[in-house]
Amino acid sequence: MKKMHLMAAGLLSVACATVAAQAVKSGPGFYVGLEGGAAHYDIDVEHSPGTIEKNDAGMIRFGGGYQFTPNFSVEMGYFRIGATSLEKTDRFSRDSAKGRVSGFDLTAAYKFSNVLPGVYFKGGITQAKFTEDVRYEYSGFGFSGSVSERASKSGTGYLLGLGYEHDLSEIVSINAGYTRYEGLAGHSNADVNFFAAGLKYRF
Repeated sequence: MKKMHLMAAGLLSVACATVAAQAVKSGPGFYVGLEGGAAHYDIDVEHSPGTIEKNDAGMIRFGGGYQFTPNFSVEMGYFRIGATSLEKTDRFSRDSAKGRVSGFDLTAAYKFSNVLPGVYFKGGITQAKFTEDVRYEYSGFGFSGSVSERASKSGTGYLLGLGYEHDLSEIVSINAGYTRYEGLAGHSNADVNFFAAGLKYRF
């Protein structure tokens, strides 16, 4: 978590160092965007000794929205996050689980055009589904076998983010940012840190 905070602080530092070269050109209108990057699951559950956990995954997000003013926009997006996994092995058994998340978000973003051109803050809500595949394998005393199960849960959560957007032209811009997804799929202990770069096209 400390590393995530340092990366977020670094992103803000880069944005502040380059604002002098940014003159926000975007006006009212519709736009679409694509973001991709690295996600880190922050799952607050207790694990027994010997558990191997993989919490880093890729993430992609498609979005579309409307820019009401040079400062304010509303956007809806669809996102998918790669798998987090847990594995525990002992003398007689092996337990493994993989979980994936997909869902939609609705966000509002505010650009600090007059103070820090290009820097924006966003917040919103999410509706997501968490799908988990569990497999239990056992062997010993002349017996062996396996059991597999899939379960899913859907629910709402929220997000907060900070980023920087640079206009390449009046219709195309690039961006980089950090977003914290809280309570994904309604799980109060399932959060994700998303570091992304993206491209936006305005109509």
